[in-house]
Amino acid sequence: MKTRKQASAAVLLLGGVLLGAPQALAQEMYDTSVPFQGDVLKEAPAPMVISFAEAIYLTNLRLVGADGEAWPLDWRKTEDDVFKVEFHVAKPLPPGSYQIEWTAYVRQHYHPDGGVIAFTIDPQAAPGGALTPAATQPTVSAPQAAPDSPDPALRAVSAPPTDR
Repeated sequence: MKTRKQASAAVLLLGGVLLGAPQALAQEMYDTSVPFQGDVLKEAPAPMVISFAEAIYLTNLRLVGADGEAWPLDWRKTEDDVFKVEFHVAKPLPPGSYQIEWTAYVRQHYHPDGGVIAFTIDPQAAPGGALTPAATQPTVSAPQAAPDSPDPALRAVSAPPTDR
């Protein structure tokens, strides 16, 4: 009788672990950024910053204009895990729509991660920053990659979370 109770408890425990596992894999390490998703700015911030909820190994970082042109960045890849990355645009951005694309690997959890942070440069934006306040959180906890992103690793992590 005691063995049957122990077996039942083990099955319940294993079932709980298996049901919780997909949620653990669907983590998004993005925390906050400057510019923030959807910001409309008078000029590009210097530096641009992305903060992460956990340390990640950042594998790629690019700034892309609406025309698909990648803008040169002052950023050096490191082999270390980071909680924050700071970078500068190498030349001034003209008015238009842009997106910061990043890919990473979360070594602690053995999975890729990545995202896209879209923002706009508009000379008519309110002085000192965004027309849309950076403190306003989007309805999604983290920005998602565009399905037509040229980086296959970024597309792999771009599906919206299933737990919403």
